[in-house]
Amino acid sequence: MSTILGIDHVAINVQDLDKTLKFYTEVLGLPVTQREPSKPGIEYFLDCGDALIGLIQAKSFAEKHPFQEEGLGANHFSFRVKAQDFDAMINRLENHGVEIAFAKKRDKSWSLYFYDLDGNKLEITSWPREDGMPAEALVKVIYEPKTKNWKAY
Repeated sequence: MSTILGIDHVAINVQDLDKTLKFYTEVLGLPVTQREPSKPGIEYFLDCGDALIGLIQAKSFAEKHPFQEEGLGANHFSFRVKAQDFDAMINRLENHGVEIAFAKKRDKSWSLYFYDLDGNKLEITSWPREDGMPAEALVKVIYEPKTKNWKAY
C-alpha cells in the first residue's frame, strides 16, 4: 500500500506575479526554490520547509475564486513557525502593512490569519508545547490588531 508522505506543494493563481512574488519572498521570507526551475512571467515555486508554494500567473481575471471563509472550495493554507517566532511574525506582517485578521493563542496551538495581495486567506501556526515553550507562556489570549495588544479570553 502506498503511503502519503506529506504535502508536496500548494499552488495558487495570482493577478500580478511580480508583486505577489515580492509579498511571499520579502514579507513572508520564503525563498525561490532551487529544486524546481522558475518560469519568470509564468510561475515561481518557493521553498516552504519540505513543501513548495507555487505562484502562477492567472490567465483570466474574469473568474475569481480566492480562498474563502465559507462555501465550497479551498479555505486557507497555513505556514508553520516556531512558537518563539510567532509574535515576531505578527510584527513583521504589520511592519509590511499587512492587516491581521485574527490571532489567538490557545493551550496547544497558536493561529494567526491574514490575506495575501489576491485575497487568499493564509495562516501562521505554532505548536508551543512541541516547541518547548515554558508553561507560563501557554496562556489563552487573543490579539487585538487595533491596539496591538493581547487580552485574555
